Amino acid sequence: MYEFHTYEAYLDRYRTFWSEEGDGRPSLMEESEFNRCMKLLQESYDNYRGLLMSGQEEEAAGFYGRVIHALENQLAIADGTDNFLPPGSMIES
Repeated sequence: MYEFHTYEAYLDRYRTFWSEEGDGRPSLMEESEFNRCMKLLQESYDNYRGLLMSGQEEEAAGFYGRVIHALENQLAIADGTDNFLPPGSMIES
């Protein structure tokens, strides 16, 4: 198994999560685009965590829905929380 943040792991996830063709399937990214999106996702989780820590739960929820969710779909990530947020940093709704 590959480390989560590698291009090889993305290729495996893509083949698994997008195994059926159909509407909404993102195109397979080149490695440079993958690296850019993975960095953007990490930065987005940092921003999300900052919103949560400052008590801006509504803004954090909106940011997650608009930005993070779209990046996770593009990167074939079901939920990046375990990979980008430190343990105990999630605020339960």
